[in-house]
Amino acid sequence: MKELEVVAGIVICDDEILCMQRNQAKYDYISFKFEFPGGKIEPGESPTEAPKRELTEELEIYRCIIK
Repeated sequence: MKELEVVAGIVICDDEILCMQRNQAKYDYISFKFEFPGGKIEPGESPTEAPKRELTEELEIYRCIIK
C-alpha cells in the first residue's frame, strides 16, 4: 500500500475558523464535504513548509504564521 504524508491546518482570523468545501469529485463520498486546508508533503519539503505552500497554491494566501 502506498503511504503519503499529508498536512492540514486550522486558519483562525478574528475568532473565525476557515473551513473549505470540496467541489464535486469523482467519488460521491468526498463530494461537497468540508475540510481544513492542506495537502501532501512534497519530496524535500518539511511539514512546516507544506501548509504554507498549500495555502499559497489553493487560496492565494501569501503571508501566514505557522504555529
